[in-house]
Amino acid sequence: MFLCSCCFFLTGMHSDSLLVYLILAVLICFTSGETEVKFSGQTEFVVNETSTTVIRLVIERTGKPANVTAIVSIHGEDTGDFFDTYAAAFIPDTETNRTVYISVCDDDLPEADETFTFYLTLPKQSAKIKLGSPKTVTVTILSNDNAFGIISFNMSALITVNEPQGRNEFVPLTLIRERGTYGTVVVTFEVNGPNPAEEDFSPAKGNITFAPGKSVLIYNLTVLDDQIPENDELFVVYLRSVEGGAEINTTKNSIQIIVRKNDSPVRFIQSTYMVPEEADVLRIQVVRGKDDSGKLIGPDDCEVSVTYTIITGNSTSHAQLNLDFLDLQPNTTIVFPPLVHETYIKFKILDDAIPEIAETFQIVLLKDTLQGDAVLVNPSTVHVTIQPNDKPYGVLSINSILFAQIVIIDEDKISRFEGITIVRNGGTHGNVSVTWVIIRNSSDPSPVTADLIPETGEIYFDQGQMLVTLPLNILNDDIPEEAEPYLLQLLAHTVQGGAEVSEPSELLFYIQDSDDVYGLIKFYPLENQKIESNPTGRFLSLSFARERGTVGDVQLIYTALYIPAGDLDPERAKDGILNISRNNILTFPEGKTHETLNIPIRNDAFLQNGAHFLIQLKGVELVNKIPLVPSVSPRLGEIRNISLRITPDIANGEIGFISNLPIILSEPEDSPATEVSIALHRDGTDGQATVFWSLKPSGINQKAVTHDDISPFNGSVIFLSGQSDTTINITIKADDIPEMNETVLLTLDRYRKFYSYASYAVLHLYIKKYNSKIMGKLRTLRSQKTVLHCFLSEEGLYVILLLQK
Repeated sequence: MFLCSCCFFLTGMHSDSLLVYLILAVLICFTSGETEVKFSGQTEFVVNETSTTVIRLVIERTGKPANVTAIVSIHGEDTGDFFDTYAAAFIPDTETNRTVYISVCDDDLPEADETFTFYLTLPKQSAKIKLGSPKTVTVTILSNDNAFGIISFNMSALITVNEPQGRNEFVPLTLIRERGTYGTVVVTFEVNGPNPAEEDFSPAKGNITFAPGKSVLIYNLTVLDDQIPENDELFVVYLRSVEGGAEINTTKNSIQIIVRKNDSPVRFIQSTYMVPEEADVLRIQVVRGKDDSGKLIGPDDCEVSVTYTIITGNSTSHAQLNLDFLDLQPNTTIVFPPLVHETYIKFKILDDAIPEIAETFQIVLLKDTLQGDAVLVNPSTVHVTIQPNDKPYGVLSINSILFAQIVIIDEDKISRFEGITIVRNGGTHGNVSVTWVIIRNSSDPSPVTADLIPETGEIYFDQGQMLVTLPLNILNDDIPEEAEPYLLQLLAHTVQGGAEVSEPSELLFYIQDSDDVYGLIKFYPLENQKIESNPTGRFLSLSFARERGTVGDVQLIYTALYIPAGDLDPERAKDGILNISRNNILTFPEGKTHETLNIPIRNDAFLQNGAHFLIQLKGVELVNKIPLVPSVSPRLGEIRNISLRITPDIANGEIGFISNLPIILSEPEDSPATEVSIALHRDGTDGQATVFWSLKPSGINQKAVTHDDISPFNGSVIFLSGQSDTTINITIKADDIPEMNETVLLTLDRYRKFYSYASYAVLHLYIKKYNSKIMGKLRTLRSQKTVLHCFLSEEGLYVILLLQK
C-alpha cells in the first residue's frame, strides 16, 4: 500500500525529483526487513606472540536499523594466551559497525603453533535481530619461546680419548634440548680435524634425532683403529644445522676431541743392503717412533718389541745362514725400551776364498709378534746382497732360480712366454750384451720357428741393470703334438762390454703336449649307452670316443655298478649282477678313436624294476709311453657318470602275492564247487617263469582239511615273457558235513624260469631232494658246459641249466 501511494504521489513530479523519491522508496523497503549482525573483513589471523600484537575484529550490522549489543568470546577454556577473551560491542541504530580489539599475551612458555576460535553471539534471542555469516574468527599464534628447543652439547668442551688397538671404541656425545621439546628435531653434525675425519671417526658426519618430548640424548661416536702412526690430533665436532623448528645454541655448538698419539711406527731404516764379502759385520738399523724424515711420531713412553725371521733360499744365488753369514743376536726379538727410538741388529759376513756370484738373504719383521702401541710400516723387510768378487762388469748367466723346477710352456694356454730371465751378477758397470740361440734337443728336423719365435737374439744390460727377460712368442696351432724339448744357449764368444758368461749358460725347457695329443676320452654318443636284452643275452652296451689325438695306448678306468631301486648311491651297489668286477679297464690302442663295450649281465641275475646301472669314469692314463714332462692329456670329458634305468621290459625280479591279507571263504551253497582266483604279480617281465605253489592245512583243525574241501593241494602257474600278472585258481567244494572253520596256508615253493637265448634256453631248477646219482649227473652236465651254475642252500639244491632247444 505504502509503495503504491508513493507511486501515485510522484506521477506529477519532474524527472529529477522522481529519481530521488524512488531511491528513498527503495531504502524504506530495505530497512523494513530483519536486522543481521556478523563479522566483517578479515576473519583468519596468523600472528606472533608479542606484547604489541593486537587483533582488530570488525562487527557489522545490516538490515533494519536497531540498537544492537554483540558479544565476542573465545571458544573453550582460557589458556592465558590473550589478555581478554570476552568483549561486548554496542552498535546504536545510527551506526552500522563497531571494532573490538583482542590483545595477545606474551608469556615465557615454549609453545607450538596454537589456533583459537572466537565466536560472535547475541546476549538474548530476538525475532528481529539475528546472527549472520561469518560469525567465527580464527587466530593462530605461531610457535614461540623456542617451542622446538635449543640444541647444544651438554658435556666438557674438551675430551681426550685413546685410539683402540684391534677394535673400535665409542665416545659418548651428550646433547640437550632446552626450552621446548615439541616435534621431531634432526641435528646435523660434522667432525673436522687435521686429517680427513673418516680415518679416525665413524661417522664423520651425520644426523642426530630428538624424538618428541626428548630433552637429553647420548650419541656414540666411534673411534677407529686406523693403524696409522699419529701424534696427538685435535678434532672438533660441530653442530651444523637443525631441522624441525629448533635452534642451535651457538655458544655450545662444538666440542673438541683429542686423540692421543698412537701407533708408533716400527721399520727398517732402509730396505736393501749391498755388502762386500770382506765387510765383516753388517749393522742393520731398526727404528720406532720416527717418520721418513726422522721426526718423532706416535707414543714412545711404553716398551715395544717385535720378532724377526731370516729367509734364505736353496740355490747358489742365496746366502746360507752359518755358511755365508752369522746372526749375532742372542734371540730374534728386538726390544725398544721406553723413550728409545733406535737399535741395531748385527750379522757377521763370513769371508772365504771361494769365488761366488751375488748371494742374498732377507730379514723380515713379523707383524703378528708386535707388542705395544705400535704398527709395522714399510720397509719391514730388508734384502741383503753379498756382492760377488772381482767382476766389475758382471757375470752373465741364466737365472739359477729356473733350475729349481722344469720350465714347461703350455701352448694351449699362453701365446707369449716371459718366464726365462738372464741375470747379471757381480758388478753392474757399463753396458753389456750377449747373443742367445734356441735349438731343438731332439731328432725333429723341423725348424724351431714352427713352434716359437724368435729362435735367436741379443740380450742387452744397461749400466746398473741386473735382470733381463727373454720374451718368446708361442705359436698355437690345432695340431696335436707331444711334448718337445728345446735348449737355450748363451754364446760366450759373443759377449760385449767386458762381462763374462758363467754357468748356468744352458737351459733345457719344454713345450708341453698340446691339443689333447693323447686323447679326450668321453661317453659318445650318449644315446648309445643302454641296457640290451636280446636272444644272445642281456648286457650293458657302452660306447666311448677318443677325440683329438690318438697317440699311444690309453687305459680308461671305469666302474659299473648295479644299484637297487631307491637312492642312486654307489654305497648301495649290489654285486653278483654283472660278469665283471666293480673296477675295470678299457684300453684304446694307438690310433683307435672309438670303442664299444658290451658288459654281460649274469644269466641268473635278477634285475629289479626301477633299479639302475651306474657307470663312472674314474680316470685315464697313458700306458705305453712316458712323456718327457707331465702331460696334459689323456683326460676325461665333462660327463663322467651316467645311469641307466631298468624298465619293466628288462627287469626280471621278484614274484609274489599282490596282497597278503587273509582270504575268508564260505562253502558254496547253490553249487557243488566254486573257484577262487588269487592274484600273483611279477616285478619285471623278461623271460618265461613257472611258479610252483602248495596248500598246507594250518591251525588247530588242520587234520579236517581234505581233498573233499579244497583242491588241488599244489600246482604251478606260468608267466609268459612280457606278462607281469597271473592268478592261482583253487576250487572250494561243497559237502553236507558240519565243519568248524578250516585254515590252509598258500605258499610259493619254488619257480623255474626260462630265458630264451638263440638255440638254447636257461633253466632255473630247484631240487629239494637230491642224492649221489643227481650229483653225479650234475658233474657230467658241468663237464659238458651244460650246467652254468649251481649252489647248495638249507632248502635244497639250486641249478641253472643251459638246455638245447
